[in-house]
Amino acid sequence: MQHSDLILRNAAAFLDLGDETRGASDLLVKDGMIAAIGVALPAAPGSREIDCSRRLVAPGLVNAHWHSPMQSAHGTSDRLDHKRYMWLNQADTANRTADDIVTSALLGCIQMIRSGTTSVIDHFPEQGFDCDDVSAVVDALERSGMRAVVALRIFDGEYSDIMPDEEQATAPLIAAISQFNPLTPISLEASMTLVEQAIVKFDRRAGRIRIFPAPSNPIRCSDEFLIACQKLSEKYDTGIHCHLLETQRQAEIAQIRHGQTIVAHMLSLGVFDERWSCAHCNWLTETDIELMAACGAVATLNPESNLKLGSGVPPIPKLIRAGVTCAMGTDGASTNDNLVLQDAMQLCAILHRVAEPDRSCWVGAEDVIRMATLGGAAAMLEPRLGRIAVGQKADIVLYDLDEPCWVPLNDPIQQFVFGERGGSVRTVIIDGHLVMDEGRIVTFDETAVLKAASDLLTRSRSRNADIGSIAEAFKS
Repeated sequence: MQHSDLILRNAAAFLDLGDETRGASDLLVKDGMIAAIGVALPAAPGSREIDCSRRLVAPGLVNAHWHSPMQSAHGTSDRLDHKRYMWLNQADTANRTADDIVTSALLGCIQMIRSGTTSVIDHFPEQGFDCDDVSAVVDALERSGMRAVVALRIFDGEYSDIMPDEEQATAPLIAAISQFNPLTPISLEASMTLVEQAIVKFDRRAGRIRIFPAPSNPIRCSDEFLIACQKLSEKYDTGIHCHLLETQRQAEIAQIRHGQTIVAHMLSLGVFDERWSCAHCNWLTETDIELMAACGAVATLNPESNLKLGSGVPPIPKLIRAGVTCAMGTDGASTNDNLVLQDAMQLCAILHRVAEPDRSCWVGAEDVIRMATLGGAAAMLEPRLGRIAVGQKADIVLYDLDEPCWVPLNDPIQQFVFGERGGSVRTVIIDGHLVMDEGRIVTFDETAVLKAASDLLTRSRSRNADIGSIAEAFKS
């Protein structure tokens, strides 16, 4: 896509946590950046002018934890425990074709774009993969117009936290896992070669796509594996993404295995720093939180999926008070059923209030906006992202202030968190390009994607019936 100048005229309001936009009415986008903010800005010949007299101009949101392969599986996981859910997820996502990968990714992009999310970290895929799989998801995300990190999910150990316990370990179940398990690890050397090839081939594609190594979960990785991920990220200046302490069982396994928490163990290996973004963080100890704050790792909170699966509650007020950089994610569609980041923002703000009598300690609207913008930018290693300010990347969303949740316009920050649910989004600009223009996605054929996705889950489950039988065996 070629850049062309855009001028957003007569903005009714700006959503920004700084003060640069106060009193301003126009915003100039040039070469993918916010070039100027002011009154009656001059327009270059051929520039597109957009009337924002009834629009809120806001930074695009950052979904800092998503799984594109899960996108066809909303409505499938209510009241499932973590083990059964994880095996069902394999039946729903394994053995995908390139077309399946593309369709699933674009299906998620539709909902994110339409609700004001402009950037995403895609923890991809759900099992083993090759460079062709990476090529398919990169192509889809590039075509969507979104800014994205493809965080390649790798591991060299067993998914011990989802294996059957003694009461569940029947001979037929053990035999089925042995024969059909798609989570069989490959060697450290093979994993690093694969990820390095993907980084060399795809990293910084179109100026919007990054490739990160992404150990599935530190408890599923050897020490040598985690060290290799750290070295690879330093070599190519990438981030590292992982799941961290989503369940209590994961915390217990780490303590048994290492005699200390997984956070303390990783720091002892020299592998935990500001390059790391860690999804969930539900079972951090007080000391873990202090260590995360000191080393600069990002906690990516996914409160909706955690509550739906009953896996835990992130200690959000403690993280904020300790100075931990927090980002926000929706997780995959099978654990959340929507990719509307505003829902996660509201939940992060109110989740702890009933247990905290001191209202000054409550998480506020500004806190969660910061998580969904600047915190997500930190997780993506994008320092020029997440604000409406000169010199920032032009990832901008225009909301219709004539929608009921905005009338009257009393406090844009509070109404954005507690009222808006993505339905007021009219125009989306990413990297200076129009991606959605007055309600119409212009970068790909939305109707064709919806049609292609209609039987995606049915085909996956048919193809992976043997894996589905493993999930069935975990029924309580």
